[in-house]
Amino acid sequence: MKMPIKLSLLDVSLYIENNGDKLISKEYNNNKSILDITCGHCNLNYLQSFDRFKRGFKHKHTECTKATFNTKLPFGGYKKQVTLKPIVCITCKNEFQPKNSKAKLCSRECADDNCRTDKYKKGAFINGQKGGKVSATRQGRRSKNEIYFSELCAKEFEITTNEPYFDGWDADVIIHSEKTAILWNGIWHYKQIAKTQSLIQVQARDRIKTSIIEKYGYIPYVIKDMGKYNKAFVEQEFEIFKLMRIDI
Repeated sequence: MKMPIKLSLLDVSLYIENNGDKLISKEYNNNKSILDITCGHCNLNYLQSFDRFKRGFKHKHTECTKATFNTKLPFGGYKKQVTLKPIVCITCKNEFQPKNSKAKLCSRECADDNCRTDKYKKGAFINGQKGGKVSATRQGRRSKNEIYFSELCAKEFEITTNEPYFDGWDADVIIHSEKTAILWNGIWHYKQIAKTQSLIQVQARDRIKTSIIEKYGYIPYVIKDMGKYNKAFVEQEFEIFKLMRIDI
């Protein structure tokens, strides 16, 4: 029996975008969970499950038509409905009449097939990397524990902190002489602490970052910090690190 493919938030987002709308929700659990979506016709938000979206239950066309094409212009008159030219489906290569300017696929079946292609998966991976790099460069928060740990490291090693050395990805502390990249991971790497945060995306970025660090020939050393500022905890982790580096 063929097991169903588990889609990620990025997969779902790209699928919805390829079908003309935009995903607003920051989490995706399963086909039945309700998602917040922006209609590509009228820019109004609506709620729908991914399962029903794939079956064609999108924003009501009558509402879209009313919002998009029947809007009165400042000097009188109304916007005219635009008839789009037929285009070729990127999956089956057959010509079809698109319902919106962003459409690239002629049917749900072609959209499903497109999600399974190597090109789509590679694009999803690259987009995930780009998102991770942007997140890494914008991440300006450094906990007191992390700062204190880097200060302890600086007393014994020549270090850099938050340097985007690994193909645009950074590490919290890098000891180049030891070929070691230290990742000080706070609680948000392991638990959902805010509605706007996607734990799945955070952990996916962590896996990508670790993989790229290893490709550079460096050892990723992860420290799990689940609490508040604790000087004794940081000093203990530093002593453990010094002992561990003998073996790594």
